[in-house]
Amino acid sequence: MTIEEFQIKLSTLLKGLPVSDFDTITYKEIAELDKLYGEADEMGMELGKKLLFNLAEALKIRKSGGNTDESVQIRLTAMDFYIKNLKNGAREDL
Repeated sequence: MTIEEFQIKLSTLLKGLPVSDFDTITYKEIAELDKLYGEADEMGMELGKKLLFNLAEALKIRKSGGNTDESVQIRLTAMDFYIKNLKNGAREDL
């Protein structure tokens, strides 16, 4: 997988996440984030891995009633910023 393919897959997945109600996110969507975590690991994208892990974990906790929506939104915003920087040519250490 190329960085561009990774960015497209991640962008598509994040666009599908409901922004206002994180309780409706499915475990399948969380599993997709975990899969992308593995892809980021294979490409040596340390920051991407960290952000994906943090978002997936926050969503898992939210599904079990632990996190607030704001906690998940912060991680989603960080991931969005990361994707925008990938689109602009940044590769790591954002």
